[in-house]
Amino acid sequence: MITRLHRFARPALLAALMLATPPLMAAEDHLLNFRDADVRALIDDIAMITGRTFIVDPRVKGKVTVISRTPVPQGEVFDVFLSALKANGFTAFATANGAWKIVPEEGAAFDAQPVGKGTGDQMVTQIFRLSHIDTISALNTVKPVVNPQGRVIGHRTQNFLVVVDYAANMDRVAKLIAGIDADKSVVELIPLKHSSAAEIVNILATLRGGANGEAPDSAFAAVPVTSSNSVILKGPAEVVSRMKSLVGDLDNRNEAQGDLKVVYLSHADGEALVPILSEVSQSLASAQGEATPGTRRATVSFHKATNALVINASPEMQQTLEGVVRQLDIPRAQVLVEAIIVEISDNAAKELGLQYILAGGEGSWIPFTATNYSNTAPNVLAATGALVLDKKYGDDEDGPFSDGIKALGTAAVDSFLGMNGFAGGIAGQTKDGTLFGVILNAVASDTGSNILSTPSVMTMDNAEASILVGQEIPITTGEALGSANTNPFRTIDRKEVGVKLAVTPQINEGDEIRLNLEQEVSSVSGPVAANSTELVTNKREIKTTVSVRNGEIIVLGGLIEENERVSVEKVPLLGDIPVLGRAFRSEGKRKQKTNLMVFLRPTIVRSASDLAAVTSRKYGLMRDQQVSRSKTGESSLDAMMQDVIGSGVQN
Repeated sequence: MITRLHRFARPALLAALMLATPPLMAAEDHLLNFRDADVRALIDDIAMITGRTFIVDPRVKGKVTVISRTPVPQGEVFDVFLSALKANGFTAFATANGAWKIVPEEGAAFDAQPVGKGTGDQMVTQIFRLSHIDTISALNTVKPVVNPQGRVIGHRTQNFLVVVDYAANMDRVAKLIAGIDADKSVVELIPLKHSSAAEIVNILATLRGGANGEAPDSAFAAVPVTSSNSVILKGPAEVVSRMKSLVGDLDNRNEAQGDLKVVYLSHADGEALVPILSEVSQSLASAQGEATPGTRRATVSFHKATNALVINASPEMQQTLEGVVRQLDIPRAQVLVEAIIVEISDNAAKELGLQYILAGGEGSWIPFTATNYSNTAPNVLAATGALVLDKKYGDDEDGPFSDGIKALGTAAVDSFLGMNGFAGGIAGQTKDGTLFGVILNAVASDTGSNILSTPSVMTMDNAEASILVGQEIPITTGEALGSANTNPFRTIDRKEVGVKLAVTPQINEGDEIRLNLEQEVSSVSGPVAANSTELVTNKREIKTTVSVRNGEIIVLGGLIEENERVSVEKVPLLGDIPVLGRAFRSEGKRKQKTNLMVFLRPTIVRSASDLAAVTSRKYGLMRDQQVSRSKTGESSLDAMMQDVIGSGVQN
């Protein structure tokens, strides 16, 4: 049976339009004749013939023309329908529920196209994995042959293409990609006799791009093999042939340069490398049997002005030493070591003492009695004696007691000058000559201190650094007198007192830092005695080796000390009497409590950004303190940096 479909056909009239089927025609053939028919009418008729469900976009409008002079088989009707849609700017694709969605061709690539192969004029999506050619080159090659309404998307990281196009054109795209994504490169191994493999590879990389910010040539690759001093070249045959000739020419020219080679260093200290390279060259020469009398050994010299090494050796030895230099000439990280020293101390003292003197005059029955204690001032004996003798013999300046009066007076004054706290009392002589004197001394003191020091120092990895913030004080080391006690002289030495930090960091695997450090805090305590010029210094020192992770805080050590001292001087038996015994004893109590802790934090500085970050943090701390104390809200540090250095630190 042949179904004739005309431009005015509708489902209700379809049965009336059936014609007799010629004997030679298949029962399911159809004559499709639509002249300027509405596209939606065509969709209705195709839906009835194929039994498919269509979802029509509202933008699908217009007239279509389909003419078939010969019957179209049932299985080809849908393909003809898709071609008709494509010719009129529409396309159809299957949805997840089995229906077909008909949309305008423009923008159809962004809809949910089926992934994989399709048929005819159906728009599909296909993924092409690339093995040899780079994504950008493949995209630029494929894009011109894809339908203007299709899409080509490249993924550079995973190296594949996503192509959205009609299924009929997808085979051509696949063949094109298969043709360009073929490995046509060749591989060559070139041994070198007079040059370093790494040096040759650097020259080739610069020549083919990849230096000074240029994009490298991905079709060509050069790899150094340091173990055999060879270069592997891979790329197109003509490129590899040209590079091979260039490598051979460079290697031969290096032979004509002789046995001298200058190696410029980028990071390492050439002077420190000289003994290492000399030892390596000697051991290699001995291993190769060249350490015979008269054999010239390799020599390595250092040019300090340019930080360069001058190697005088055979080409083979030069290449070996250059390899050692390349592995040692690497940038070294820095370490910022910050220490926090906290000391909190409290000193409390209490003293209470009563001294008296009582002595009867001539012919008196009152005996002489007195109390005097070393931990109490002033001295009651000196004070009373000075008053009595001065009253009795003070007018006789040349008398036999004049020197004694002056000595007692000086002792009394000194004892009063050494007094602390409260003192009160009386002293004198009665009419019958009885001497008496009483002095009460009481003192209480409480001293608290909170000392916080934060030394910090920046140093290179495996390099020692130290910082000292303090003073140098004179310490007497000897005194001498000349003959007949003439020409006296004293020898002194200078001692550093303050906060000192010395450290040698070593960066290990996993940002673990090993620190050999010495932390010292010293200060002047005061003179040994009140009348002495010798000084007593306090010293707190830590020498240790620790391991800590980058940026973590570690406690190095410390001291928690509590010292309590009680001194009692009394008259035996009398000082033990309750209440009344207070008059016969002197008591002193001192309590000292000290808490000292040292904390440390190392920070690895590997890049310019790390260095800028730690510098900005320290700079900002000082700047903020200046701003907070300034009445104008400005920092003199900024102005100083601008005037002296020409720029400031970025916060």
